Amino acid sequence: MASIDISAEIEISASPADIAGVMFDPEREPDWVKAVTGVELVDPALEPGARVRRVGAFLGQQLAWTTQVEAVHFPHVLALRIIEGPFSGTVRYDIQRSAGGSRVRIRSVGDVTRPVLAPAALISGPMKAALAADLERLKQLVENQ
Repeated sequence: MASIDISAEIEISASPADIAGVMFDPEREPDWVKAVTGVELVDPALEPGARVRRVGAFLGQQLAWTTQVEAVHFPHVLALRIIEGPFSGTVRYDIQRSAGGSRVRIRSVGDVTRPVLAPAALISGPMKAALAADLERLKQLVENQ
């Protein structure tokens, strides 16, 4: 099993609450996360323990995974644990106020548990690029609301 630790950041000209309103809403993920094509809220509340199933594609492979909320401090932090799928680990969204609006960061840490895509060493680069592109889409979405 190989490990990944990737992150991406961006400056968005909006308040943390406006960004979190989109970023922390799983039903909005298909609007800005390219790999996500469908979402099922298993537990609809945004609170520790709440689960969400996602389907999508990455590197040409169809995927399904489930996350569980570990912590939420709206509008600054959402920490998720991946509990089912080809990866295990955590995804953390951080939003901090800045001079230009807000500094937004996503960090994904974990292991490739099923090498359905490729070895982790070959996944890290495309995942980092995908995170950066997702944040660009989030920026456009939030700033153009």
